[in-house]
Amino acid sequence: MYLQTQYKVVATTDLNVVSSLITNHAADLVIMDTEPTAEVQIKCEEFKKCRADIPLVLTYVFDNRVKDSESRIKRFVNGIFYKPFDLNEISLKIPSLLTTA
Repeated sequence: MYLQTQYKVVATTDLNVVSSLITNHAADLVIMDTEPTAEVQIKCEEFKKCRADIPLVLTYVFDNRVKDSESRIKRFVNGIFYKPFDLNEISLKIPSLLTTA
């Protein structure tokens, strides 16, 4: 993965693993590659309650059908990148996410 050259990256498809990493302060940034859903919103809210300082980012292919879910989840995430995204753009934004969250 592109970001592994600059950061320690843990890849998982299990939100419980993400929760554990956040709870144990083993993550400085969480990038979730998933559409905004009610389940993801609940998890993001839990993550922020556990650690308000952790930046949360969603990446997904924009779809008008999830526009309402996206508007609700924006209260809990620090950024959303729509696919296809520019990895250089993300690489430029990550340092600011890590310093402002």
